[in-house]
Parts: sequence; C-alpha cells; structure tokens
Amino acid sequence: MGTKVTGDVKPGYRIHWHVVLTHFPISFFMVSAGFMILHLFTETECFEGSAFITLIAGTIILIPTTISGWFTWKSQYKQVRIKLFLYKIYISFALIVISITILIFRGFIFNTDHGIWHIIYGIGFAILFFGSMAEGFYGGRLSHR
Repeated sequence: MGTKVTGDVKPGYRIHWHVVLTHFPISFFMVSAGFMILHLFTETECFEGSAFITLIAGTIILIPTTISGWFTWKSQYKQVRIKLFLYKIYISFALIVISITILIFRGFIFNTDHGIWHIIYGIGFAILFFGSMAEGFYGGRLSHR
C-alpha cells in the first residue's frame, strides 16, 4: 500500500527558493542594461530612469538570491569547492558590490548631461549584464550538464 497523493503535490516536496529567485536579478540586470543602451543612443531620460528602477529591483532581489544560493550550496552540495561553485560565489558577491556602487553613484554623483559619467555608468551596467550571463551559464551547467 502506497502513500495516497492528493493533487499534484508529492510527498516530500519542497520549494527550492534559490531556483525560484535566481531568474529575477538576472532578468532585471539584463533589462536595465538594455534601457541604458537605449538611453545612451537616444538621450531620452525616461530610459535612464527605467534603467535605474530595474537596477534597484535587481539589487534588492539579488541579496536574498545570493543568501539562498549560499544556503543551498552549504546544505545540498555540502560546500564542495569546485570551480563552478567558486565562480558563482565570486560573481554573485561582485554583482552585489557593483550594483550597490552604481546605485550610490547614480544617487549622489551622477550628472544628467551626457559625458564621461554616462560612459562609466554604462560600463557598470555592461558589467552587470555580462556578470548575470555568467551566473546563468554556470547555473545552467550545474542544473543541465
């Protein structure tokens, strides 16, 4: 006699929060980079504002995503120290530092006139874009060999 299952939920089922959360900062950083590119080419301030708002959202959700990844690594993967995990850890902490730095830069130093500051700001968005791609690549390698 087996266990009776009601609905689609199987016994022992649990939510993998890191898997649920991980797609949000990646998508927010990629979209914010897209808005920044549009802003740099069109000089429309609405695109810069959209880039800033999606950057805020990505930074906020990146923190619980990184924490959930850390706990998943410690519990599910027994803190195994292979390059894949180390790359993901280093990249996620770098993304946190860079995104917070860009937010501070935008909040206190940023000048709305196009110039060198826009290039620096744009480079920060590009780094977040490629860092997000790297996180997704390594996460995909982990999940989908």
